[in-house]
Amino acid sequence: MTDMQKDQVKLIKPDVALTDDAIQKTVLALQTLLADEHVLYMKLRNYHWNVTGPNFITLHELFEEQYTALADTIDDIAERIRSYGVRAIGTLKEMQEYARLDETPGALPPARDMVADLVSDHETLMRHLRAAANDMGEVGNMGEEDLFIGLLQDHQKKAWLLRAHLEG
Repeated sequence: MTDMQKDQVKLIKPDVALTDDAIQKTVLALQTLLADEHVLYMKLRNYHWNVTGPNFITLHELFEEQYTALADTIDDIAERIRSYGVRAIGTLKEMQEYARLDETPGALPPARDMVADLVSDHETLMRHLRAAANDMGEVGNMGEEDLFIGLLQDHQKKAWLLRAHLEG
């Protein structure tokens, strides 16, 4: 046994009344969502720190409100992954490997482009969440189907709040 193996925590497989295939699909969907939410969280933090212009205060506060709420969502997703007896991804490298959302390192767009980018990310997540909810329905995982539907509704509202800044 290597030192690395000795240092590993032995995870106990829970009996959650789902097939191994259903658990595998569930965990993959959750890990991917965890990574996407982290990318969005960091993008919101970045934009919060760097937004400028006549709508500075409004957008600065809106971005903070959204990333603060996302922190709780991220924690909930990671805990749900752990409830399946699996280690939640937790490094930036893993987040980048799983994430479907993109970043543009070093870019500092104008405030309006920040908002449009965030709307696009929320809408992308909505599409992924809708597909994930359907997948969970197919494998009989009502708990995660419910989670994905709730997050879909949450991202829809966040996108609307941001989109309102682009209208008019």
